[in-house]
Amino acid sequence: MTEQKDEALTINHPRLLSAIYFALLAVIANIVVDSILYSIGVQQLLPFFQALILAAVIAGAFGALFGKPIIHCPKPYKTKVFLWGFLMVITALPVHTLGFLYFFSGTQPHLFDGASLMDLIEMYLLVLFYSFILIGFWLGLLAGAAAIYLRGRLAYHMLNALYVTRKPTADKEKVVKPKTAKYGQATITTNNHSNHT
Repeated sequence: MTEQKDEALTINHPRLLSAIYFALLAVIANIVVDSILYSIGVQQLLPFFQALILAAVIAGAFGALFGKPIIHCPKPYKTKVFLWGFLMVITALPVHTLGFLYFFSGTQPHLFDGASLMDLIEMYLLVLFYSFILIGFWLGLLAGAAAIYLRGRLAYHMLNALYVTRKPTADKEKVVKPKTAKYGQATITTNNHSNHT
């Protein structure tokens, strides 16, 4: 008895799909978090659009990097896909921290005046440590769950949508028209009734 082929493994552009998916999630999450912080009176460390662009670019880049092992993971996939999503956040966080400090140096330049290379490295490691402690673990769990949804639900929804859009062109009914004599073409008629003498 042959097993049914998993259609999710046939997706042609898993990296593109994953990049768009995680970039959109990053934008939504960033808007929600900034709205909550603004409502409780917490001052934003980065301007809204800078934080939004940074989150979307990092999430899209690492979503593309991890897209193929997530979407093309064979069954049973939940544990492996969750770990891929968790690992994606853990590896993306150092890059996000670097981008955060770059933008932060533009908005708060007085904090970086006279800082030596060792001071910058210590600042980077300190911010990275607190990023892991405060949001890294929880964000990794959310990314793992989002990766499972991408592999187990969204990938199949995309395939079904593509199948529905392509089906009318692929399954056109063949219309068989009766052959008729062309204009000017001779026709032969046969007399089926024979004359009896």
